[in-house]
Amino acid sequence: MPDFLMQNEERQLELTRPLAVLDVQSTGLDPTSARIVKLSVFRVDPDGTERVKSVVVNPEISIPPGATQVHGISDLDVMDRPVFRSYARALADHLDGCDLAGFGIERFGLPLLQAEFERNGVEFTIEGRAVVDAMTVFHRLEPRNLVSAYSRFVGGVRADSGDDAQGAHAIFAILQGEVRNSAEMPSSPTAIAAWAKGIDESAIDPEGKFVWSEEGDALINFGKHRGERLIEVVGTDLPYLKWMAGSDNFDDEVRKIAESATDGYLPERGSGSNSDD
Repeated sequence: MPDFLMQNEERQLELTRPLAVLDVQSTGLDPTSARIVKLSVFRVDPDGTERVKSVVVNPEISIPPGATQVHGISDLDVMDRPVFRSYARALADHLDGCDLAGFGIERFGLPLLQAEFERNGVEFTIEGRAVVDAMTVFHRLEPRNLVSAYSRFVGGVRADSGDDAQGAHAIFAILQGEVRNSAEMPSSPTAIAAWAKGIDESAIDPEGKFVWSEEGDALINFGKHRGERLIEVVGTDLPYLKWMAGSDNFDDEVRKIAESATDGYLPERGSGSNSDD
Protein backbone atom coordinates (compact mmCIF):
# COMPACT_ATOMS: atom_id res chain seq x y z
CA MET A 1 0.00 0.00 0.00
CA PRO A 2 1.38 3.48 -0.89
CA ASP A 3 2.68 5.48 2.09
CA PHE A 4 0.15 8.26 1.63
CA LEU A 5 -2.71 5.74 1.83
CA MET A 6 -1.28 4.17 4.98
CA GLN A 7 -0.98 7.60 6.58
CA ASN A 8 -4.52 8.64 5.67
CA GLU A 9 -6.46 5.35 5.73
CA GLU A 10 -8.37 6.44 8.84
CA ARG A 11 -9.56 9.70 7.29
CA GLN A 12 -13.18 9.78 6.15
CA LEU A 13 -15.74 12.28 4.99
CA GLU A 14 -17.07 14.31 7.89
CA LEU A 15 -20.80 14.75 7.43
CA THR A 16 -22.87 17.27 9.36
CA ARG A 17 -25.92 16.64 7.18
CA PRO A 18 -26.91 13.98 4.63
CA LEU A 19 -24.84 13.64 1.48
CA ALA A 20 -26.67 12.51 -1.68
CA VAL A 21 -24.38 11.10 -4.36
CA LEU A 22 -26.00 11.29 -7.81
CA ASP A 23 -25.36 9.21 -10.91
CA VAL A 24 -27.29 10.46 -13.95
CA GLN A 25 -27.71 8.70 -17.31
CA SER A 26 -29.38 10.64 -20.10
CA THR A 27 -30.36 10.94 -23.74
CA GLY A 28 -27.51 13.36 -24.52
CA LEU A 29 -24.85 15.75 -23.29
CA ASP A 30 -26.68 19.09 -23.47
CA PRO A 31 -28.51 19.63 -20.15
CA THR A 32 -30.89 22.09 -21.80
CA SER A 33 -32.26 19.50 -24.24
CA ALA A 34 -31.32 16.10 -22.79
CA ARG A 35 -33.65 14.02 -20.65
CA ILE A 36 -32.86 11.67 -17.78
CA VAL A 37 -33.27 7.95 -18.50
CA LYS A 38 -31.78 6.64 -15.25
CA LEU A 39 -31.07 8.27 -11.90
CA SER A 40 -29.36 6.62 -8.95
CA VAL A 41 -29.06 8.29 -5.54
CA PHE A 42 -26.78 6.95 -2.82
CA ARG A 43 -27.64 8.87 0.35
CA VAL A 44 -25.46 8.73 3.46
CA ASP A 45 -26.67 10.32 6.70
CA PRO A 46 -24.31 11.69 9.38
CA ASP A 47 -25.00 8.65 11.57
CA GLY A 48 -23.77 6.37 8.77
CA THR A 49 -27.18 5.20 7.57
CA GLU A 50 -27.09 4.44 3.85
CA ARG A 51 -30.00 4.42 1.43
CA VAL A 52 -30.02 3.69 -2.30
CA LYS A 53 -32.69 4.68 -4.78
CA SER A 54 -32.40 3.95 -8.50
CA VAL A 55 -35.02 4.41 -11.20
CA VAL A 56 -35.19 4.04 -14.97
CA VAL A 57 -37.63 6.49 -16.55
CA ASN A 58 -39.22 7.07 -19.93
CA PRO A 59 -37.62 10.30 -21.19
CA GLU A 60 -40.56 10.92 -23.56
CA ILE A 61 -38.09 11.42 -26.42
CA SER A 62 -36.06 8.95 -28.46
CA ILE A 63 -32.75 7.79 -26.98
CA PRO A 64 -29.99 8.30 -29.59
CA PRO A 65 -27.88 5.22 -30.44
CA GLY A 66 -24.74 6.99 -29.18
CA ALA A 67 -26.30 7.42 -25.75
CA THR A 68 -27.38 3.78 -25.69
CA GLN A 69 -23.78 2.77 -26.37
CA VAL A 70 -22.76 4.58 -23.18
CA HIS A 71 -25.37 3.39 -20.69
CA GLY A 72 -26.95 0.39 -22.44
CA ILE A 73 -30.52 1.73 -22.18
CA SER A 74 -32.57 1.80 -25.39
CA ASP A 75 -36.04 2.98 -26.37
CA LEU A 76 -37.27 -0.59 -25.92
CA ASP A 77 -36.07 -0.61 -22.30
CA VAL A 78 -38.01 2.53 -21.32
CA MET A 79 -41.15 1.94 -23.35
CA ASP A 80 -43.26 0.92 -20.34
CA ARG A 81 -41.41 2.88 -17.64
CA PRO A 82 -42.94 5.81 -15.71
CA VAL A 83 -41.95 9.31 -16.77
CA PHE A 84 -39.78 11.59 -14.61
CA ARG A 85 -42.69 13.56 -13.19
CA SER A 86 -43.94 10.36 -11.54
CA TYR A 87 -40.89 10.49 -9.27
CA ALA A 88 -40.14 14.22 -9.20
CA ARG A 89 -41.90 15.21 -5.96
CA ALA A 90 -40.69 12.17 -3.98
CA LEU A 91 -37.16 12.69 -5.30
CA ALA A 92 -37.11 16.36 -4.30
CA ASP A 93 -38.26 15.36 -0.82
CA HIS A 94 -35.57 12.67 -0.63
CA LEU A 95 -32.90 15.24 -1.53
CA ASP A 96 -34.24 17.89 0.83
CA GLY A 97 -31.56 19.04 3.27
CA CYS A 98 -28.81 17.06 1.53
CA ASP A 99 -25.46 18.21 0.27
CA LEU A 100 -24.85 16.85 -3.23
CA ALA A 101 -21.99 14.96 -4.86
CA GLY A 102 -21.27 13.28 -8.18
CA PHE A 103 -18.67 12.83 -10.92
CA GLY A 104 -18.97 15.68 -13.40
CA ILE A 105 -22.07 16.83 -11.55
CA GLU A 106 -21.39 20.57 -11.78
CA ARG A 107 -21.23 20.76 -15.55
CA PHE A 108 -23.86 18.22 -16.45
CA GLY A 109 -25.67 16.05 -13.91
CA LEU A 110 -26.92 18.81 -11.64
CA PRO A 111 -27.98 21.27 -14.39
CA LEU A 112 -29.89 18.41 -16.07
CA LEU A 113 -31.62 17.44 -12.83
CA GLN A 114 -32.57 21.06 -12.16
CA ALA A 115 -33.98 21.35 -15.69
CA GLU A 116 -36.08 18.21 -15.18
CA PHE A 117 -37.50 19.54 -11.91
CA GLU A 118 -38.30 22.89 -13.54
CA ARG A 119 -40.03 21.23 -16.51
CA ASN A 120 -42.26 19.37 -14.08
CA GLY A 121 -43.05 22.31 -11.83
CA VAL A 122 -41.23 20.93 -8.78
CA GLU A 123 -39.25 23.40 -6.70
CA PHE A 124 -35.63 22.41 -6.19
CA THR A 125 -32.77 24.72 -5.24
CA ILE A 126 -29.09 24.18 -4.55
CA GLU A 127 -28.85 27.34 -2.49
CA GLY A 128 -27.28 26.60 0.88
CA ARG A 129 -26.04 23.17 -0.19
CA ALA A 130 -22.47 22.02 -0.71
CA VAL A 131 -21.95 20.60 -4.22
CA VAL A 132 -18.90 18.33 -4.41
CA ASP A 133 -17.75 17.26 -7.85
CA ALA A 134 -15.45 14.24 -7.52
CA MET A 135 -14.10 14.90 -11.03
CA THR A 136 -13.01 18.42 -10.10
CA VAL A 137 -11.38 17.04 -6.95
CA PHE A 138 -9.62 14.34 -8.99
CA HIS A 139 -8.22 16.90 -11.41
CA ARG A 140 -7.00 18.99 -8.49
CA LEU A 141 -5.26 15.99 -6.91
CA GLU A 142 -3.88 14.64 -10.18
CA PRO A 143 -3.70 17.30 -12.91
CA ARG A 144 -4.28 15.92 -16.41
CA ASN A 145 -2.33 18.20 -18.73
CA LEU A 146 0.86 18.26 -20.80
CA VAL A 147 2.94 19.79 -18.03
CA SER A 148 1.97 17.17 -15.43
CA ALA A 149 2.39 14.31 -17.94
CA TYR A 150 5.87 15.56 -18.85
CA SER A 151 6.83 15.85 -15.20
CA ARG A 152 5.63 12.32 -14.44
CA PHE A 153 6.90 10.39 -17.45
CA VAL A 154 9.94 12.43 -18.54
CA GLY A 155 11.02 14.26 -15.42
CA GLY A 156 11.57 17.90 -14.62
CA VAL A 157 9.55 20.83 -15.88
CA ARG A 158 9.13 21.46 -19.57
CA ALA A 159 9.81 25.04 -20.53
CA ASP A 160 7.10 26.20 -22.94
CA SER A 161 8.90 28.29 -25.54
CA GLY A 162 5.97 28.44 -27.93
CA ASP A 163 7.92 26.34 -30.42
CA ASP A 164 5.47 23.87 -31.99
CA ALA A 165 8.27 21.43 -32.84
CA GLN A 166 9.49 21.49 -29.26
CA GLY A 167 5.97 20.77 -28.03
CA ALA A 168 5.65 17.81 -30.41
CA HIS A 169 9.02 16.51 -29.23
CA ALA A 170 7.81 16.76 -25.63
CA ILE A 171 4.74 14.65 -26.51
CA PHE A 172 7.02 12.03 -28.09
CA ALA A 173 9.12 12.03 -24.93
CA ILE A 174 5.96 11.51 -22.85
CA LEU A 175 4.99 8.49 -24.98
CA GLN A 176 8.49 7.06 -24.54
CA GLY A 177 8.22 7.61 -20.81
CA GLU A 178 4.79 5.97 -20.66
CA VAL A 179 6.16 2.85 -22.40
CA ARG A 180 9.14 2.70 -20.02
CA ASN A 181 6.99 3.12 -16.91
CA SER A 182 4.20 0.66 -17.72
CA ALA A 183 4.77 -3.07 -17.99
CA GLU A 184 1.25 -3.65 -19.37
CA MET A 185 1.41 -0.98 -22.08
CA PRO A 186 2.45 -2.31 -25.52
CA SER A 187 5.25 -0.63 -27.45
CA SER A 188 4.08 -0.43 -31.08
CA PRO A 189 1.81 2.46 -32.18
CA THR A 190 -0.85 0.07 -33.54
CA ALA A 191 -0.94 -1.94 -30.33
CA ILE A 192 -0.89 1.20 -28.17
CA ALA A 193 -3.85 2.69 -30.05
CA ALA A 194 -5.90 -0.48 -29.49
CA TRP A 195 -4.76 -0.92 -25.87
CA ALA A 196 -5.65 2.68 -24.96
CA LYS A 197 -9.23 1.97 -26.07
CA GLY A 198 -9.36 -1.29 -24.15
CA ILE A 199 -9.10 -3.44 -27.28
CA ASP A 200 -6.88 -6.52 -27.17
CA GLU A 201 -6.20 -9.63 -29.23
CA SER A 202 -9.61 -11.04 -28.31
CA ALA A 203 -11.35 -8.35 -30.40
CA ILE A 204 -13.30 -9.57 -33.42
CA ASP A 205 -13.76 -6.10 -34.94
CA PRO A 206 -11.60 -2.93 -34.95
CA GLU A 207 -13.73 -1.28 -32.25
CA GLY A 208 -13.78 -4.27 -29.93
CA LYS A 209 -17.58 -4.26 -29.81
CA PHE A 210 -17.47 -8.03 -30.33
CA VAL A 211 -14.81 -10.21 -28.69
CA TRP A 212 -13.92 -13.88 -28.47
CA SER A 213 -14.50 -15.77 -25.24
CA GLU A 214 -11.90 -18.26 -24.00
CA GLU A 215 -14.14 -20.98 -25.41
CA GLY A 216 -14.16 -19.35 -28.86
CA ASP A 217 -17.68 -17.92 -28.73
CA ALA A 218 -18.48 -14.43 -29.99
CA LEU A 219 -19.45 -12.11 -27.12
CA ILE A 220 -20.93 -8.62 -27.11
CA ASN A 221 -18.48 -6.27 -25.40
CA PHE A 222 -20.49 -3.11 -24.70
CA GLY A 223 -23.86 -1.81 -23.57
CA LYS A 224 -26.62 -3.72 -21.83
CA HIS A 225 -25.60 -7.09 -23.31
CA ARG A 226 -21.89 -6.81 -22.43
CA GLY A 227 -20.46 -10.25 -21.71
CA GLU A 228 -23.36 -12.15 -23.28
CA ARG A 229 -22.85 -14.65 -26.09
CA LEU A 230 -23.93 -13.31 -29.45
CA ILE A 231 -25.94 -16.44 -30.17
CA GLU A 232 -27.97 -15.86 -26.98
CA VAL A 233 -28.74 -12.25 -27.90
CA VAL A 234 -29.92 -13.44 -31.31
CA GLY A 235 -32.55 -15.45 -29.48
CA THR A 236 -33.49 -12.91 -26.80
CA ASP A 237 -33.08 -9.44 -28.34
CA LEU A 238 -33.00 -9.52 -32.14
CA PRO A 239 -34.21 -5.87 -32.40
CA TYR A 240 -31.03 -4.79 -30.60
CA LEU A 241 -28.83 -6.42 -33.25
CA LYS A 242 -30.98 -4.97 -36.04
CA TRP A 243 -30.50 -1.54 -34.47
CA MET A 244 -26.72 -2.09 -34.44
CA ALA A 245 -26.76 -3.23 -38.06
CA GLY A 246 -28.50 -0.03 -39.16
CA SER A 247 -26.68 2.48 -36.95
CA ASP A 248 -24.10 4.88 -38.39
CA ASN A 249 -22.53 5.09 -34.93
CA PHE A 250 -20.73 1.79 -35.49
CA ASP A 251 -17.81 0.74 -37.67
CA ASP A 252 -18.74 -1.03 -40.91
CA GLU A 253 -17.32 -4.30 -39.61
CA VAL A 254 -19.43 -4.08 -36.44
CA ARG A 255 -22.57 -3.47 -38.48
CA LYS A 256 -21.70 -6.35 -40.81
CA ILE A 257 -21.31 -8.78 -37.87
CA ALA A 258 -24.61 -7.65 -36.34
CA GLU A 259 -26.44 -7.92 -39.65
CA SER A 260 -25.03 -11.38 -40.33
CA ALA A 261 -26.09 -12.49 -36.84
CA THR A 262 -29.69 -11.43 -37.50
CA ASP A 263 -29.59 -13.68 -40.58
CA GLY A 264 -28.30 -16.58 -38.52
CA TYR A 265 -24.61 -16.35 -39.45
CA LEU A 266 -22.20 -15.95 -36.53
CA PRO A 267 -18.48 -15.12 -36.78
CA GLU A 268 -16.14 -18.09 -36.61
CA ARG A 269 -12.73 -17.76 -35.05
CA GLY A 270 -9.92 -18.18 -37.55
CA SER A 271 -11.95 -17.55 -40.69
CA GLY A 272 -12.61 -14.59 -42.97
CA SER A 273 -12.37 -10.93 -41.93
CA ASN A 274 -13.47 -11.83 -38.43
CA SER A 275 -10.31 -13.82 -37.76
CA ASP A 276 -7.92 -12.81 -35.02
CA ASP A 277 -4.95 -14.27 -36.90
